[in-house]
Amino acid sequence: MHKQQFAQWFNKKIMMTYKENPKSVSLTLLSLARGPDKRVNFHSGYYINGFRFHFKTREKNRRTQNSGVMVRGENDGSISYYGTLIKVIELRYTEGLRVVLFQCDWYDITREGIGYKKDHHGITTINKARLLNTQEPFVLASQCIQVYYVPCIKDPNCATVIETKPRNLFQMPEDDDGDDSDEAYHEEIISSSTTQGIENAEDDELNWSREGLEDL
Repeated sequence: MHKQQFAQWFNKKIMMTYKENPKSVSLTLLSLARGPDKRVNFHSGYYINGFRFHFKTREKNRRTQNSGVMVRGENDGSISYYGTLIKVIELRYTEGLRVVLFQCDWYDITREGIGYKKDHHGITTINKARLLNTQEPFVLASQCIQVYYVPCIKDPNCATVIETKPRNLFQMPEDDDGDDSDEAYHEEIISSSTTQGIENAEDDELNWSREGLEDL
């Protein structure tokens, strides 16, 4: 109810301001106030922030794991949220504005020792049998970091969280001045946008054999 009231108030406020002084309202705010198109796009996968995401259901009989999602805490980042991707939804607004949402099953990180554990090395283990009871399963795709879950030997319901490094992220060597900088050089491979749907891109289906050569 609160969210519906805010959306109505936001629409009314922006539209009134736009009628009084059109130049005082940016096209982005005007687009958001009008709301998204009722028709939405669904993607079977998505490439963003250097990570390639797929649904959990697509990992069956595959050697790769691309559905793990992590969202860092807003303040000091001490609390992170972990889940698995189940849907990718793209909302389209006027003026070409697009918003991509990830719908996830989130694991319970509210109770330490039951939902998750963190050892003295800072390694996090989550209980995959306990999901977070929330009415907000959606998160902005731009907020997501990819992780994968390694099953524990003693307890099959538990898994250790391993953070994935983005693709095309290279650690640059130290310069001649001895600057011990930890900054990394991120080479984007997409020229038009840093995000892209990847419905047809599959690592597992690449053909690594050389064709056109006679057998030796």
